[in-house]
Amino acid sequence: MLIYCDTNVYARPFDDQTSAAIQAEANAFLELIDAVKTGKLHLLSSDILFFEVHHILNEEKRAKVIEYLKLCDRHIDNSLEILELGKQIETLCHNRARDALHLASAILGAARYFLSCDRNVIMMPHAKCYRRLGKAHRQEYFSVMNPVRFVEKLKQGDLA
Repeated sequence: MLIYCDTNVYARPFDDQTSAAIQAEANAFLELIDAVKTGKLHLLSSDILFFEVHHILNEEKRAKVIEYLKLCDRHIDNSLEILELGKQIETLCHNRARDALHLASAILGAARYFLSCDRNVIMMPHAKCYRRLGKAHRQEYFSVMNPVRFVEKLKQGDLA
């Protein structure tokens, strides 16, 4: 199963862990990494993901996130199609430009799931908008969710 994690998911283990929600998201990400290492999951990376990671200001955090990116076994290069879909997502789904490029990369890279810690990105009205736009580019299932919810569903065997 191919998944796409946006930058905040990769960085979560290195964020301030005083919040229980952040701790849960960090732990979920580490469980995802274990599933990737055993071949149960596959990670998709993108040019926008690499761009954002290489602009993380904290050098140590950036280096650690880059190590996780090495586990990605698929990559989608930026393209005119990604930029066009990203503009549609930004406008029609009301997302920020970078978030829209992450989503477009995930859709066109054929990821089944897009994981984010950003509540605005995973809101249900937005998720329906991404699915609607994604259908024009491919027929497969596409869903967005928080990594904690994804890991719960993975453990229960509830993922498509």
